[in-house]
Amino acid sequence: MKRVLFIILGLVFCTFDMAMGQDKLYFTDFYLSAGYRNQPYTDLANYLDNAGYETFNAQSGTLGAGFSYVALSGLGFFAESEFTLNKKRFENEFVNYRYRPFHITAGLQYHWKNTITDEWRIYPKLGLYYGTTSLDLITKDLVTDFNENLMGGMNTSFLYQRNLGLNISLNADRLLGAFLKPTTQVGVYSRMGLQVGYMLNLYSSVTQLRRNFSPDIRKDLIISNAPEFDPSAFYVKLNFAIGKFEKEKN
Repeated sequence: MKRVLFIILGLVFCTFDMAMGQDKLYFTDFYLSAGYRNQPYTDLANYLDNAGYETFNAQSGTLGAGFSYVALSGLGFFAESEFTLNKKRFENEFVNYRYRPFHITAGLQYHWKNTITDEWRIYPKLGLYYGTTSLDLITKDLVTDFNENLMGGMNTSFLYQRNLGLNISLNADRLLGAFLKPTTQVGVYSRMGLQVGYMLNLYSSVTQLRRNFSPDIRKDLIISNAPEFDPSAFYVKLNFAIGKFEKEKN
């Protein structure tokens, strides 16, 4: 896997040197996304199932947003994130529980200047994602007495892990419309894109417990024997973008 990653990075940076002599046309846009994700959290699901808990559904819808910048050389960067839409909250006789993943991806993209088709631009994205996955436990027997809370009787616990990994995707964009103002060489455009990718988790931190009071009072606690909250996932989504392009003056 590391060898493949080095090859991809090498190809991306080589194209930057080769394209420096070309005219520059800069594209910058913001986009919204809607899609599907298969994120099974296998280790966590097995742990819940063995304990007699209902497991979370791996399939979910997503909504997200992102930022993209690309030069005519083809090299660019991006940042994006999304959140899940389906219900991920269950309960038993003791607690309500749910998990909440939140990860942000930032990285490089390369657009080939000459593509197979004039209508679609096909290109890869390679990024690093970072964020957390938390499991929230809300007890049904809530402690409402002030004195009991002073003595440490808490109602809610948050178990969380920090995650770091790769986000690799293949993208296909279609230009919907564009307008260039010749006097300034600045224009606006809109595009629709299809993105198919995979989030590969490389690192998960130890599980920590964050109580529902200020961490300044007590530091988060390390939890032993916890399952891995692995956010690795296959996904597909549609991106709808509006942005501007600018031609560099000679």
